[in-house]
Amino acid sequence: MSDSHIHVLEPTRNRNGEDALVPFLLGARHAPVTISVSDVGRLDAHRLQILLVAQKQWAREELPFRLTDANDSFRAGLERLGLAPDHFDKDQTS
Repeated sequence: MSDSHIHVLEPTRNRNGEDALVPFLLGARHAPVTISVSDVGRLDAHRLQILLVAQKQWAREELPFRLTDANDSFRAGLERLGLAPDHFDKDQTS
């Protein structure tokens, strides 16, 4: 198995260009990933959609996809957007 790729999600999404999350995920394909969300100040629907699609893709490939260090803002964003605040806390390796 390949080494894990690690990324720290920025506090907010860059609205003037591509979010750094997209090239990170493209470069990390077919390998385990860990994304720290400790700095996220506001989770928006666009970024959540990217994370959900990636989560599903990594699960399809039976590779670890982990979000770590979820702060209160991130969890509140999940709830505001219709998911359980612990959505990404569940086992995501299959």
